[in-house]
This record gives sequence, C-alpha cells and structure tokens, in this order.
Amino acid sequence: MTSPLLELDHVTKRFGRVVIAEELSFSVGAGETVGIVGPNGAGKTSLFGLISGDLAPNAGQVSFAGKNVTRLDSAARCRLGIGRTYQVPRPFVDMTVFENVLVAAQQGGGLRRKASYAAAAEALEQTGMADEANVAAGRLGLLARKRLEVARALATGPQLLLLDEVAGGLTDPEVTVLVEIVRGINAEGIAVIWIEHVVRALTAVVSRLLCLTGGKFVGDGDPATVLAEPAVREVFLGGAVTAALTGSSLEAPVDGPIESAVDGEETT
Repeated sequence: MTSPLLELDHVTKRFGRVVIAEELSFSVGAGETVGIVGPNGAGKTSLFGLISGDLAPNAGQVSFAGKNVTRLDSAARCRLGIGRTYQVPRPFVDMTVFENVLVAAQQGGGLRRKASYAAAAEALEQTGMADEANVAAGRLGLLARKRLEVARALATGPQLLLLDEVAGGLTDPEVTVLVEIVRGINAEGIAVIWIEHVVRALTAVVSRLLCLTGGKFVGDGDPATVLAEPAVREVFLGGAVTAALTGSSLEAPVDGPIESAVDGEETT
C-alpha cells in the first residue's frame, strides 16, 4: 500500500478553552484533491497552520512524505514541499509581479540564480500571470492578486498546495478561471487541499470533501455524499442542503440561505 503524502495523527490544538483541533486524524495521498468546508470559526485556517507549520499542535503528530515534521517550522516544511496561500493576499506592493514570485522561489523554495528565475517564470505561466510579470503588484485587481498568491506558493516547488479561500470575493467568471488554474496544477501531480466557502468551486475540482466543525470532522468522502449528510446539513443551516451544492457545475444555482451560510471570512 502506498504511504500517504500527508498524515495527521490525533492532532490536538487549543487556545485556552477554544478547541481548534480535537484529536484530528486524516491523510492525503500524492496528487489527491481534497476540499474542506465548515462554518466560520470552525478552525479551517488554523488546520492549515498545523499542516504548514505556522502553528504547533498541543498533541499528536504531523507527517509529510514519510517524515515526522511536527517540530519543524513553516520554512522547513515549505522546503520539504508544503506550499500555501493565505486568505488575504499581501504581496510586496512596490515590487513587480515577477519579483514577488522570485522572492518566493528563493526564500521559500531555497532556489538560487537560474533555477529560481526558471521556477518563478514557470509559476507565472501556470497561473496566467506571465503577461503581468513587470507590473507592480500594488496595481493588481483582486483576481490578479489571488493568482499571484497561488503563483508565489507554486514557485516554492510544492508537492502539496494548501489553498485558503482563493475564490472568495471573485465573480463567477473569475472563479471559473481560478478553477481551471487549480485543475492544471493538480494535473501536474501536485496534491491540493482547498478551503473554500464558494462550495460550487470545490465541487468542480475536488474528489473528496471534508467538513470541519468544533475541531472535528463530521463528514469525509465524495462531495455529493458529504453535502447530503444530515450532520453536514445541520452545520450549515440546521436544515437541508440544496442539490445545487452537490453538482460540479459552477453555473448551478445556489439558494440564498445556503450562500449566506457558506460565504464569509474564516475567523480562526
């Protein structure tokens, strides 16, 4: 049996009385696409912190590519192959798009000279940003900033890419562009874990969906099956989830209450 690329084994994290993760255990295989949903404050972004090394668990173990990385910081994990984006893009606004990505290749990926330039150029091609390479990052609109955020993560050379609400705030056509970018990344063998409130974006990409609430997973499996589970419906609405969320089309209609329940900013 092939060993998982990422494995969390009974990982626990608390901030005082606030439980972020309660003995969470799950694994992700190489090249797998996984979506994570849950209400605001469920701890989804904090879970990414535990995976990337931004947060240290109180208990449990994090393994990556067969190595125990629990005590490694985010820089070390990045060089091992864990790349991530953040909800709010914060590029170096006075630097060009290319310079922003080059910094990621050199400081995050540990690359130098020609290798770093090649990695930066490839990341810009993958995200459709090559034509804006010489544009100051501060002049970019939201979609371009989101794509730059993904490009910076890609330039580090990840085996696993953590996407944190990269579709938030985008229009439907912009989400469609982003979905195609993520598909292209995964087609190159990079595993993707995607946290997203825009559920229709997830169902267009991921083969597996997890629902996190109260520091625990209440659903794990095929997206349509997970979204139909009573416990998951209760998390979102205390009621039924419409069939629109279980489809893979970005054009599927979404009822107002559902949209409100799954749209917004993560708070922990």
